Amino acid sequence: MHEFGIATEIVNVVKETVESRPVKRLVSVTVEVGQLAMVNPEQLKFSFEIITEGGPFEGAEMRVETQPAVAKCKCGFEGALGDEDYVCPKCGGMYELLSGRDICIKNLEVELEDES
Repeated sequence: MHEFGIATEIVNVVKETVESRPVKRLVSVTVEVGQLAMVNPEQLKFSFEIITEGGPFEGAEMRVETQPAVAKCKCGFEGALGDEDYVCPKCGGMYELLSGRDICIKNLEVELEDES
């Protein structure tokens, strides 16, 4: 289950991002996962819950959005791929993958400490 390792790295990046800011509480983290990243969103969310349990991010929600796989082919095709498109859907040739394998933190929603 590589989702646990991915969730661990997400938590580490979030810690680095908020440590020097007046953050009282992490409300949610939104992660964009490419269609071809081979990540199970439910397992990623579950792993995030386990990792954050008992820590400063406990109770934070993880939202997972899927980024579609987009390809470009010599035949002129450029567009989204289906889950079973291993070759260009237009000509059957090999395509260049433009997006769809990445995993990135898209947004952090935080509650700030009172600045008074």
